[in-house]
Amino acid sequence: MAYGKQVSSKQAGVAPEQITQLVRSTEQEFASIVAATNSRITFAQEALYAYQAMLGNSYLASVAINNKPSFALAMQQIASSGLTLNPAMGLAYLVPREGKVIADISYRGLMKIATDSRAVDLVVACSVYSLDTFSYNGANDEPVHIYDPFLAKHDRGEFRGVYVKAYLSIGKLLVHPVSAEDVYAARQLSSAWTNTDPTKKKGPWDTHFDAMAIKTGIKAARKYWPMTSPVLDNVISYLNEEGGEGFMGAPVTLDTASREMNGPSVASQGTVVNLHGGAVYENEPTPMGQPQPSAEPASAGEVYDHRQDPARNQGPIQTEGTANARSAGRDENAVLMERIQQVHDRSMRTGAWQSAFDWAHAQLKGDLLEHAQKVFRKGQSEYQAKQQKTA
Repeated sequence: MAYGKQVSSKQAGVAPEQITQLVRSTEQEFASIVAATNSRITFAQEALYAYQAMLGNSYLASVAINNKPSFALAMQQIASSGLTLNPAMGLAYLVPREGKVIADISYRGLMKIATDSRAVDLVVACSVYSLDTFSYNGANDEPVHIYDPFLAKHDRGEFRGVYVKAYLSIGKLLVHPVSAEDVYAARQLSSAWTNTDPTKKKGPWDTHFDAMAIKTGIKAARKYWPMTSPVLDNVISYLNEEGGEGFMGAPVTLDTASREMNGPSVASQGTVVNLHGGAVYENEPTPMGQPQPSAEPASAGEVYDHRQDPARNQGPIQTEGTANARSAGRDENAVLMERIQQVHDRSMRTGAWQSAFDWAHAQLKGDLLEHAQKVFRKGQSEYQAKQQKTA
């Protein structure tokens, strides 16, 4: 593999050879996950992007070298998500955060996963400000949103919130509004934002509020979309847990889960954004390795929708979110048990058992950690037995 020799300059403290060796060490796990998920991405391609990212960012390279398990987990997440690290597409990035390397999936990436999985055909996310004219007409009808797209954001008044529209393959529309209060409540669950060190930035919420708000909004709206694939939920779980976007920085405890579930507005899963005309992503049949149209914000009313089913707004829809709303008061311990089971199920599909144990050690403690290790050991044995039978 030649990607480690394409650039000869060194980064401070980390030689290109070290980066090459680190990237190569993730190949076997990466390839096995891609094979298991039938992803279109390839290790050779993503290895090149990962190498270039670290060669161009000495701090990222240093964090990766000093925390190799987090880099390996990030590469595994890229493999399982099916998203490319190609910076021109803006779907996923390797970023240093809190001493770890994180596979940071952008809001475009989340939209891409949603449309690729056929959960939805089209996603539109728009921000609303106090000087806009906005009328919410229910969960299954188009809202009315009138504003001047050429005004600067501060000239449109105070940020009020966001709404996410999802067009389903059955011709239905789902509209999910998220208030500014809920956006800010979600931000409070970020470990970077709650960092009190004045010498450090407040993380992506400080530097990229718009993108983080939109991402949070998609997380919130996703609960009401049909369940067609676990990929989107796995990515959201990873971003919340490993990426620090949904939990405080300490290991997960019952108190932490309680804050997530019963906080100001059940906002751990989200809120949304400050894009002038909204963010849009349609279902693209183009393979991931080929150029695709970018998901840049589009002005309201300028989105072409090739679906012409006149029955789009026929009555309310019962979705996964209906059941979630009924179970909002679940016991916090059950939430953590569910997360452990999700990690177990993901490892059963991908074979990434070391990542499961690494996650448990980083996120759990006490009886929860002991329970997770027991579940993962049993699952690993079952997985290995199945592999031997098929060999």
